[in-house]
Parts: sequence; C-alpha cells; structure tokens
Amino acid sequence: MKKIQLFIPYMTGFGGTETVISNLYSEYKKIEQRDYQLKVTSIGGYKNGNWLKKVDNKHIIWLTNIPKVRFLQYLLLLPFILFNEVKKDKPDVVISTEPFIWFLLYVIKKITRSNYKVMSWYHFSLGIKKVRKFLIKPIDGHLAISTGISRQIINLGISPDKVKVIFNPIMRKEITVKRTENAQPCKFSYVGRIMLDGQKNMRSILNCLSQIEGNWTLDVFGSGNNAEVKHYAEKLGISNKVHFRGFQEDVWSNMDTMDCLLMTSKFEGLPMVLNEAISVGIPVMSFNCSTGPSDIINDKNGVLVPDKDEASFVKGLQMFTNREICFQDTSEIKNSISKFYSDNYFLTFIKAIQE
Repeated sequence: MKKIQLFIPYMTGFGGTETVISNLYSEYKKIEQRDYQLKVTSIGGYKNGNWLKKVDNKHIIWLTNIPKVRFLQYLLLLPFILFNEVKKDKPDVVISTEPFIWFLLYVIKKITRSNYKVMSWYHFSLGIKKVRKFLIKPIDGHLAISTGISRQIINLGISPDKVKVIFNPIMRKEITVKRTENAQPCKFSYVGRIMLDGQKNMRSILNCLSQIEGNWTLDVFGSGNNAEVKHYAEKLGISNKVHFRGFQEDVWSNMDTMDCLLMTSKFEGLPMVLNEAISVGIPVMSFNCSTGPSDIINDKNGVLVPDKDEASFVKGLQMFTNREICFQDTSEIKNSISKFYSDNYFLTFIKAIQE
C-alpha cells in the first residue's frame, strides 16, 4: 500500500482549503479496498478543528497561536520537523499547500537521497499571492485547482506534463434553497470573510446595490470587520436593507429562500463558496477575477461579470431584482457543476499523482 502524506501549515479552520481537505477525506473513506493510505500532518495546528473530524489518520504538531512567534518557529524548527516526519512515516508521495514546506520536502529528499514524490497543491492565484520561481520549479508535480492557476504555473516555465488540473471537490447536498416569491424582496447573499476592501472587496457589492431600484435585501454571513462594512452601508443609505447574520457552521441549512449569491473578490484560487451555493440550487453572480469563477459559472447557474466592471454588475443585480432572470430550475443549477462533485474525486486525485 502506497502512502500519501499531506503537509499543511496553521489553518484557522474556516477557509475553503479546509473544506477541500475534509471533502477529499470523506471520499477516501468511502473506498472499501484502498491501494493508498492518506495521512494529514498539520504543522502549527488550527483555531477551529471541526473540519478535521472526518480525518482519522492525522498528526497535529502544535505551535504557538501568536503569528509572529509562530513564523519564527517555522524558520527555526520546520526543517527538523519535516525531516523527522518523512523519516518516521516513509511516504511514497508528499503533498503540501504551502510553498516553503513543499520546497523543504524537496531539499530533504535530495539530501537524504529518498525517492518519494513531491507535489504542490496551491490554493491561491499566483498572480496575487506570488510564489518565487525557485520554490516551484524543481518540484516533481503540481496539482492545480483551476485552469487559471494551471496557466500561471506553466507560465513560470513548468512543463505542462507536470501540471494536473483537478479542481476542488464539492459534496452533493440534499438541501435545496428555492427562490423568493415575486411579491417579496429579492434576496441577495454574501458568504465569507467580511472585508470592505482587500481580497473580498465587499465595497463593490455595496456600491452596486446602492444603485438598484426596487425591493431587495442582502444577507451577510460570516465574520470579520463588520463595523467597517456597516458604516459604509450607512454612508450609502442602504443599511436598513443589509442584514448581518454572523458566522454559521452550516450556512445553507439556515437559508429558506435565496435569489442569488454575490461575489466581487479581487482574487481567488477556486472560490468554493460559488460551488457550495450552486450545490444547494442558489444561482450566483461574480466578477470574473483571474482564477476560478470562469471554471464554475455558466448560463445554467449564474452570471459572470467582467472583472471589476461595477456597471455590468449593477445591470445584473437590477435584472434579478426585476425578476427578469431568476433561475427557477434548482435541479439544473445543481447539475451544472457535475465535474466538481466529489463522487469520483479521490480517483481523480490519485490519477493526477500517478501520472
């Protein structure tokens, strides 16, 4: 039986990468006769560990919760930790989501003359969260979560044969969230970290909604800088229509109806929130940031808006509010992302590692 060892850094427990790993392990556990053993090694620990409940074979190496001190611990201890882990577990394949970790695993492989395969599994756009070429070029293979990230890796001079697009797995859901009635306000939602600016760029959502005529509301699910977003909504005169629902473990079960999920991120890797919404039958509208949305959104499940084009976003919002577009067929919406469902994801994952 071949051993696959996934090395991850400190994680909050609330991000898309955590969801991906949890979904991967769920599908792995469904396979009765396994030719592979999958282990997750967390170096640093986490803030919330609920996402690791499904992972039976795991090793948590706790470091401090103080970010600056934890960074020093990584610099001083990481080479020794990784060396001990691969020496103890003797994996056939090592994978990491963190550039410095996968590079050190490669260096250790060369120094110890080991024969394990080193693969990257980066979950961010390289156009925004750049990775130095020397960290990525010597690695044995690369798992890309979107076609955009695949192109970015190849543009660094990596052979296309070493890059495999595997996307991210999404679980099929029995929940179905329907549209509101025509007489009701059109309900929009935002799910994620609450940030007026920065990556999530909620400023654009509020700017656009402030220009919409008709009856609408925005439900905001998540945690972050609520005060800043609330203040800006007040400044635009729309605070009475924007409702903050807080962070919820199972946000989709707490939506009875929803007309569209909105995303105006400046960058993403493969935004899981779009797939999560679509998987429960909610249409989406998003800026076409550099990687991710164009792989997900099609005419069956939503509206893809040119990147940073607020005027086009306003037009889309107005059409939803006017009920000119409504995406009533929830089954069609759910089936529109069939390539992302995790039914055979572990086999896709294994095939990409083997090639």
